[in-house]
Amino acid sequence: MIACPSPKCSSPNVADLPHYWQSLPSESPLKAKYAPPARPKASYWAAVAAIVAGGLVITGGGVLLGLLLIVGGAGWGAVVYKAVQWAEAQRTAWESSHVCLACTGTF
Repeated sequence: MIACPSPKCSSPNVADLPHYWQSLPSESPLKAKYAPPARPKASYWAAVAAIVAGGLVITGGGVLLGLLLIVGGAGWGAVVYKAVQWAEAQRTAWESSHVCLACTGTF
């Protein structure tokens, strides 16, 4: 049995956070407080476009500029990838969280 980890509370009245959030009415102010982290809107199009443009610039003779575009595109792709991974980790943590129904703390 799970109990609230707060030393002031220690209540056994605990619920899974996702289940509790889904059971709240839409007009409840707690609906926003306990909402899941937003899914990231990731787009790799800018990174791919920069890499392709870099390849075209290299074939056109601008090696330094082309390499700069390729490295910049790859870097941007890495930044987007890390942001997606971080957001998914936050969402996974939220999905395994609990809420104490006595003190309304989450853990």
